[in-house]
Amino acid sequence: MSELKKKLAGNWKFIICVLMIGILLLPMVYTIFFTLPSTDDFSTAYHVHKNSMFMDSVRYANMRYTTWSGVWLYAFIRALIHPLVLFPLESYGIGVEMILLFIAFMIALFMMIATAATEILGETKRENIAAYILAFLFVFLNTNIYSEIYYWFVGSGYMMAMTLGLVTITLTILYFYREKSSWIIKILLCVIGASACNFYAEAILPGMTYMILWAYFSIREKKPLWKKTIPFWFMFVSGVIAVAAPGNYARYESYTSEVDLIGAVVETVKISVRILKHMIQQPLFIALLVMGVYIGIRHTVRTMRGIYPLLAGCLSLAALAINAFPIALGYTGVSFFPNRLYFVLDFVFMVGMIVTSICFGMYVKGLSGYAAFAKPGHIEVALIGFVFLLIYSTLVYGQGISRLPWVQTVSAVRDAKEIHDAWQECLIAIRDSEEQNVVVEVDKKYFDSPVIQTPRITDDTENWKNGAAARLWGKETVAVVEREEED
Repeated sequence: MSELKKKLAGNWKFIICVLMIGILLLPMVYTIFFTLPSTDDFSTAYHVHKNSMFMDSVRYANMRYTTWSGVWLYAFIRALIHPLVLFPLESYGIGVEMILLFIAFMIALFMMIATAATEILGETKRENIAAYILAFLFVFLNTNIYSEIYYWFVGSGYMMAMTLGLVTITLTILYFYREKSSWIIKILLCVIGASACNFYAEAILPGMTYMILWAYFSIREKKPLWKKTIPFWFMFVSGVIAVAAPGNYARYESYTSEVDLIGAVVETVKISVRILKHMIQQPLFIALLVMGVYIGIRHTVRTMRGIYPLLAGCLSLAALAINAFPIALGYTGVSFFPNRLYFVLDFVFMVGMIVTSICFGMYVKGLSGYAAFAKPGHIEVALIGFVFLLIYSTLVYGQGISRLPWVQTVSAVRDAKEIHDAWQECLIAIRDSEEQNVVVEVDKKYFDSPVIQTPRITDDTENWKNGAAARLWGKETVAVVEREEED
């Protein structure tokens, strides 16, 4: 027993961080469990039959590649593991599947942060690494509610791609920083990197990370490391195959009659400014950048010239703009900006600016006047004071705790099952109805949720979402109307 107490006493910081990470994730996992099928989930499912899922998935991916989008691999995967095909409506299959995808994304995120901290920063204390993970996770989960990512199966394709992208970055770091990186890492990097970059909307972050590390090590070795470029070419070719898909052009033509590159550039700037404004207005994000500066000062062994933080900042903005350009090109003339795209752009910008803040901290450490403030506690007190002032000021200006996305998710825990059960009953009624023109009533309060994606079936039988649900279950028309309140 005394041995256990010693282990607990020696690892209490790490244990607290792990417990807090669990607390952060628990309401997310609970609400994700009650995920409902929504919009494209119906239209994807009616292309696939359980007895011929593999070939149907291939045909569906081919159709998407030629008529709508170039992400063949992800169209194939979504069709192959589609919960509406694999599980009956009465089950919680879609929720379990979405939880597994969410956990895979989180594990990939933790691996990337831990590998970067260990291999690049030289961090050896696991309680510090756990604290880095906790801080990033807390801020990211409070940046936005990505309902189209966590609570929508087809939308989770973005999360699948991001997961593979984070694994690619982790393998890239190991490939360059370990003196004798194994052939297994190289093969995995080629395969997983190519898979990640096939989703071109998210290919910039892993691709740019690879090229930056390749350039850095080539400069350090004073010669181009051409053999080290092999995995990158797998990524590049996969991305080109996705971008060159006929479906991308067919999709664009459905939105607009001509390609407007100048308009796309203007829209790219607008989107980038929108993300910058959104992130800068997040006090927790600013606090995370302060933590990055602190890590650069206290938890790294090297200093850095001022050109490098500036270069890191420019590359972060470039990554944001490059990521935004295909989005701007694909959504030119469209009045809405999907929530799932914020997931990509927020994450890319956040990672880039954290790297920039750490580089800035390493630059500050090398300044001649740094020694005057280097005494233990001075920097800590100054930075903690700044963070508390920042949080206090935001509370004063009305951005209270109740508005934090994580807190909103906690508030939705109570209603998640109720919303799920109401819509599950509705969908079962549609599926089992003997009528060809089905009308089902649902209480008004279940039509919308601040967190969960509802099926989005309306009272308009001409709505494409209604049509997709009708086709899935072999009906002529489907409508869901608000149930009249009783006197």
